[in-house]
Amino acid sequence: MASLYETLEFDVLCDHLADLTVSCFGKERTQAMQPATTLAEIEKSQTLITEFRSLVDYDQSPPLDEIADIRPVLRKSRVISSMLQPDELAHLLHFLLIIRRLAAYFADRSGIPTLKLVTSELMPRKNLEEKIDACIDLVTREVKNSASRELASIRKNIERAHLSARKKMETLQKNYSERGMLQENLISVRNGRLVLVVKDEFRRQVKGLVHDQSATGSSFFIEPLSVVEDNNRIRELQAEEQKEIERILRRLTDDVRAEHAALERNLDLYGDLDFLFAKTRLSQELNAAQPMLCDQPVISLSQAFHPLLFLRMGKSVIPLDIELGEKNHTLIISGPNAGGKTVALKTVGLLTLMTQCGLHIPAQPHSRIGLLTRIFANIGDQQSLENDLSTFSSHLQALKEIAESADERSLVLIDEIGAGTDPDEGTALAIALLEHLTNRQTLSLVTTHQGSLKAFAFETEGVENASLEFDVDSLQPTYRFRTGIPGSSYAFEIAQRMGLPSALTARARLLVGSYKNRLEGLILELEERVQKYTQLEKEASREEVRYRGLAKLYAERKETLDKETNEIKRRAVQEAEVLLRESNAAVEGVIREIREANAEKESVKKSREKLQLQKEKISELGTTIQIESRPTDRQEPIAKGDDVIWQSTGGSGQVIGDIDKKGRVLVQFTGGIKAYVSAEELCKSQQKRQPIARVRFNVQGDKRYSRELDIRGMSGEEAIIALDQFLDQALLAGFHTVNIIHGKGSGVLRRHVGHHLQSHPQVVSFRLGYWNEGDSGVTVIDLKGQPEVKDEATE
Repeated sequence: MASLYETLEFDVLCDHLADLTVSCFGKERTQAMQPATTLAEIEKSQTLITEFRSLVDYDQSPPLDEIADIRPVLRKSRVISSMLQPDELAHLLHFLLIIRRLAAYFADRSGIPTLKLVTSELMPRKNLEEKIDACIDLVTREVKNSASRELASIRKNIERAHLSARKKMETLQKNYSERGMLQENLISVRNGRLVLVVKDEFRRQVKGLVHDQSATGSSFFIEPLSVVEDNNRIRELQAEEQKEIERILRRLTDDVRAEHAALERNLDLYGDLDFLFAKTRLSQELNAAQPMLCDQPVISLSQAFHPLLFLRMGKSVIPLDIELGEKNHTLIISGPNAGGKTVALKTVGLLTLMTQCGLHIPAQPHSRIGLLTRIFANIGDQQSLENDLSTFSSHLQALKEIAESADERSLVLIDEIGAGTDPDEGTALAIALLEHLTNRQTLSLVTTHQGSLKAFAFETEGVENASLEFDVDSLQPTYRFRTGIPGSSYAFEIAQRMGLPSALTARARLLVGSYKNRLEGLILELEERVQKYTQLEKEASREEVRYRGLAKLYAERKETLDKETNEIKRRAVQEAEVLLRESNAAVEGVIREIREANAEKESVKKSREKLQLQKEKISELGTTIQIESRPTDRQEPIAKGDDVIWQSTGGSGQVIGDIDKKGRVLVQFTGGIKAYVSAEELCKSQQKRQPIARVRFNVQGDKRYSRELDIRGMSGEEAIIALDQFLDQALLAGFHTVNIIHGKGSGVLRRHVGHHLQSHPQVVSFRLGYWNEGDSGVTVIDLKGQPEVKDEATE
């Protein structure tokens, strides 16, 4: 029978994860991966991925290159008097280089406290690295000339001896070649000695040592006597060279042996980092996140994807929302075949298993998964010819294990529970098992086509119906998961759509009975109503956002006008006070001059001129602050199509609706804004109305509006109140995107914000910030509403 990993396709995911590693050490850890048993282990593994992801998302990737398996090299070096070969030392040198670069990479990074606890244990061995590098060429994997003075001297002497011998050989080669004695006009090597390839008929004419002959016997490889001494010298020097190389290699092996413990620890850490980097890359591919962990056995998934479907199909996969363990412990999923029921089971099981194994899951970060110790999955055909088990027998065997072993910290997944036998008996067995599991508070997720199980879910506390949405018009699945609503099998409808004769489907409806037809009919009607009301809810939500925005817009504009009016009045009062003081001073001056001049005519004339000048100043001020009187008389009532002025604000527009019962009319004002206004507050415009040009307001530069809200230090309730007010202002300002600064800390504020935004009608989507936006300390929100606008006059 298939294992849990095979049933949930976790083995396929592990194979993909293994492909993301760079070494055999990472692959071995992938193959050995097992679910953790404590929250602390899971939390640590998840946090390591989160911190590693914060690096690779916004920074350079770590220098984690592939290395050879050096474990045999380390074991060999532990043996006293052993000697590592140059290629083995070259592998060690490459490993030492990688460890030093990794240590430097992580030492230069901050904001990764958990990851640094791991990487701080890396122990670069610069001294050993330099010793090996001084002696071994990493490219050719040979001992360098500079490994020792003796070796350099020996190799120089070998080079000289080779040069001397080759010169002699070239002279002989030219001589014998001109005489036609050579089979091939070249200098060859046999047994490490320089030889000439001489034709068989001339071999006795060339004095020297025969080292070999060709397969046909037509050529002989002869070392001339004149170069024997040179070749002997070369062989002696080569023996000295090999002896010096062995001395160098043994010395380096002793150095490696002294650092054996540190090298073993570094190798373990390298394997851990390779495995961790692969998990981080998987998190990136799946656009996954670290879920919220809790000790209670609950599963709350938001916008969750099946990881293998996501890898294959990308964002076209429909996400899943599911709650299990708080209100209900058992979900019974019903609906037509190929509607996504089995995929929903596998998604829940696979994401739970991924969490227990310390992997990120493709779901929203506010998803919650509790500590579960066992997962039972009976999905697919478990028939076994080897064990002589039929499909139903195998099904019963799995149900027996579940009934005996599942507890409150178990997750049970059963596909088509009670199938494979008499429907009534199979349904009875299913109900009995689900009652047993629900009483144990075991988290259970099962699929079925049986109407009795749907009724059982409706009537039983702790058990809930669920289904995947099905388009009743096209008879095609939409794959949207819904809790609380049972699904119909749509067998007759699909049969008709597939062309089965209508007489057969009509007869089938009669055979299932009126109760069954009535139940299926109710489910169909419920499906249609749910889809209809869902659409209406979306439309109402959009209208609510629109009207709330308009209300805020009018409130803000009224507040602005009130402030401007008060400012005008304040300045007018100040100017009047100044003018009054000047007038008083002028009158007093005139009186004083009249008294001093004994009221002479000329003096009186000058005084009157001064008073007249002051009167003109007052008249000028009155003209400046005078507000144009509003027309109050209307020759005829306001009617649809009239160009009007709203007396309260001075705004102009056109009446586009008839007067309602409350005496209001719908007016479209300049700028495109529509509003209901009392007809008594309107008067007809005396000017011919120009075609409406859309006036746009640039509110981005207004200091009253901001794209950021800082809620750090607030309680959860205070943050939500501030968030709602901020989003209203952002909609009024026409912003597409805003930022909520909640800080990193323990993540409490981030979770409050995430929960609230999930159902907020003004929010299209939200995510955590990128590295240059504040990382996980900031949530970036995309808003609905009108597009951002600007003042066309300034463009």
